[in-house]
Amino acid sequence: MFIGEEKKTTWSERTSKLGKKHKCKRVQTLYIFKCDSCSEKFIRPRGSIEVKRLTDFYKHVCAKCDPKKFAQQQGVKQRKLLDMPVSSTKRVSDF
Repeated sequence: MFIGEEKKTTWSERTSKLGKKHKCKRVQTLYIFKCDSCSEKFIRPRGSIEVKRLTDFYKHVCAKCDPKKFAQQQGVKQRKLLDMPVSSTKRVSDF
């Protein structure tokens, strides 16, 4: 689940050819997610995530969880939902 974005500023100092020291500023944009498998918060840099994936329509899994196992579980849930007959009395929200 996408929670939001955060900007992280880091300062460094570099020396020019003439020996002068200059301060350099770097602003890094980080995206904050909540793992859909274990519900733990995790952070990813903006460069490693496509903008279209920043919605709750997509599932997000942290590095501690197994993404392939999670994807298989989601596929089973979706298959159960799609294979259900129309005349069934079960609610869709129960799956």
